[in-house]
Amino acid sequence: MLRRAETLYETGQIRDALEVAQAAAEREPKSADAWSLLGRIARHAGLVQASDQAFQRAAELSRRHPAPVRLTPADFAAVVERASAQLSPDARRRLEARRLRLAELPTESEIRAGIKPDALVGRSNGDAPVLTLYQANLENRARSEAALRGLIEKTLAKA
Repeated sequence: MLRRAETLYETGQIRDALEVAQAAAEREPKSADAWSLLGRIARHAGLVQASDQAFQRAAELSRRHPAPVRLTPADFAAVVERASAQLSPDARRRLEARRLRLAELPTESEIRAGIKPDALVGRSNGDAPVLTLYQANLENRARSEAALRGLIEKTLAKA
């Protein structure tokens, strides 16, 4: 069931993935992987509270699945600004060549176009290149604001 939910999720079929992930978590209530996947999918479905509850359950079951840190969009933007200031001069120059955009998550259309639903960043390389940071996905991988800032620094340095 987890594989089926993951496949649906990765192809942008969020509602169907949510149903299968819920069934998987009910069938295997001690599976941290099932709860973590349910948390990621529920977030994409707009079920923020259910998502955070699923992440919390996964964290209780396994240290490999820490509960994510959550920030307001304004606080996230401030962390991104602080992380950007810590970049090397070379990394800052590369970043200046792109417009930086912040978004909560990849949209279903972006996922169907090939962006992974758990992507940390999205890139578009048109006349005005854009680097999009996906807030919830970055938060999902960080246990604290300091860890989030470090992950953002690392992500921006690769841009």
